[in-house]
Amino acid sequence: MQKLTRILSLEDHRTVGGGELDRYLRDPERSVRRRAALAAGRIGDAVLLPTLVELMNDVEPEVRQMAAFAMGLLGDRAGVERLVAALKDSDPVVRGRAAEALGRIGDARAAPQLAKMVLAATPEAPSTLAIRGDDPASLVDPWLELRLGMLALAWLKDAAAAESVLLAGGKPRFDWWAATYAAMRVESPRLRPVLHAAAGSNDPLSRAFAARGLGALKDTSSVSALAALARDPNETVVVHALRALAVIADAGSAAAVAAVRPASEAVVVEWLKAVAAVPPDRGLRPRVVPYVGHEAGWVRGAALRALAHVDPADFSLVLSGLDPDPDWSVRASLARALADAGDEVSLGILFGLLEDEDVRVLPVVLESLRQARGPDAAETLRRHLEHPDFAVRAAAADGLAALATTGLAQELGAAYRRSLGDADLEARVSIVGALAVQKDAGSLEVLRDAAHGDPSRVVRQRAAAALKSAGQEAPPPGAVVLDRPAYDYREALAPYDHLSSVPVYTPRVLVHTRRGVVEIHLNVVEAPLTSASFMDLARRGYFDGSSFHRVEPGFVIQGGSPRGDSEGGPGYTLRCEIGQRPYGRGTVGMALSGKDTGGSQFFITHLPTPHLDGGYTALGWVADGMDVVDQIRPGDAIERIQVWDGR
Repeated sequence: MQKLTRILSLEDHRTVGGGELDRYLRDPERSVRRRAALAAGRIGDAVLLPTLVELMNDVEPEVRQMAAFAMGLLGDRAGVERLVAALKDSDPVVRGRAAEALGRIGDARAAPQLAKMVLAATPEAPSTLAIRGDDPASLVDPWLELRLGMLALAWLKDAAAAESVLLAGGKPRFDWWAATYAAMRVESPRLRPVLHAAAGSNDPLSRAFAARGLGALKDTSSVSALAALARDPNETVVVHALRALAVIADAGSAAAVAAVRPASEAVVVEWLKAVAAVPPDRGLRPRVVPYVGHEAGWVRGAALRALAHVDPADFSLVLSGLDPDPDWSVRASLARALADAGDEVSLGILFGLLEDEDVRVLPVVLESLRQARGPDAAETLRRHLEHPDFAVRAAAADGLAALATTGLAQELGAAYRRSLGDADLEARVSIVGALAVQKDAGSLEVLRDAAHGDPSRVVRQRAAAALKSAGQEAPPPGAVVLDRPAYDYREALAPYDHLSSVPVYTPRVLVHTRRGVVEIHLNVVEAPLTSASFMDLARRGYFDGSSFHRVEPGFVIQGGSPRGDSEGGPGYTLRCEIGQRPYGRGTVGMALSGKDTGGSQFFITHLPTPHLDGGYTALGWVADGMDVVDQIRPGDAIERIQVWDGR
């Protein structure tokens, strides 16, 4: 346990510890070598790559597979040759993790070898191999090697290699969601047969991914298939089909969208979004207008954008007969709709929203003005660098950076110094981004100050990267306290001091909502600091009364924002604790605005989302209550969160 806590300390400071971690990688104890390999990947220092390469020869398969995983996190192409060799390892998990690492590194030279490894792992089948009921988050996973290899090909986006695996004689080799997902991510017309076959699968997960893949191809010949999926009995499939039609956005997809008769609130929202994306059809106005008065705010917000699209001429007239919506999120959606309309009357109303009484509306208004007015919005954005709210300042800086507005070193420097008093780092991160655009002496000086002495490690790193991109040398970081919770790794592990390696019980939390209770088991083995922080916040009542501010059917729900608008956190940030637990249905992850920026915001996945694997801390998983997760709607409150940690 002492060695484990020391490894966690090295992780926490993001340092190799003067060779100390290298020694742990060579430790005689198997569990120490394995845990040190994970730490090496999390730290991300390429100086440890040679030792990880040596570790690929370890006698213990669990050490080899973790070394491969860590090499993928490092992302250094110097390790590709050894990982390719590991595709022939005697252990299937090692082969799978080596494939995963190669996909994450992204070296296309590995694609042919990856394809051979996947084919070797594919069981013989008389025709199409159908796989059902597999859970990527299962502790016993017979399909791990095959899935990781297939998903690695999706990361590489090598159409030829993917075709050799997914098709045999021009016909799909698999009827499996993972194969459909891979075809979807590769985005190649050569894999269209895989997607069309999956559209007729009896597995709704495959049908949903097929819809996404056909939309990504933007192939107008797929509209009829998507129109059929938009009438699917499964809500998730319909949602993804509507999104795909919105991406294609031609006359055929407009007709397919018009033919849909939404049967649920979630589908209504996606239908309205699709209406706002495809070529306008004024004939839909009578169907859209009633939703402007719907009881659910997210429906009203989507209806406003759809109405502005199908009937821009009368949009302002409709607004004149409406009172200001009591829901701030609907007023924010109105700002987006006004930007879409773009006429003088709409822009006048949009400028009026700058005076909205709810500060959460203003970031959306600023971004809408930037989109609608382009460089003419720069002066408005500049003035809001002085706003007292950190999220408004962040939006102003983001807008100026997007416009590449220069000559603002003095104003941005003042905004940066003002933002040093914020509990949250978002404004400083955005201001650093805007300073990077300036490239003058004044902005470089502010970036040097930020790189040397900002209280947040994340901001210091962003500022140093901006200096490097400008051809400048970043100063060494100052002796500042690293941003972290009020406890450290020792306190996070205190409940387990009496154990030799890992906890014998799993801490869990109960999330109470008006729709029911969601029981979450925390991933304390891979993410002890994040788990400890979450339990501490829950015990203090931090989440009580907050809301699920983001709901994307067929993807995630997200909560934990103290403001209910995706901004803010507990006043500290957590380093990422990336691990091997994949994002299957019901995985709980930490939301980020960049590496090591987690705090209190968390999300729960509706579907397998492999593109999140290895990028976000997996805080835990839903053990009971996924039916409740599926019913959550934007604004639903977290009434309270109860904690049980075994003590």
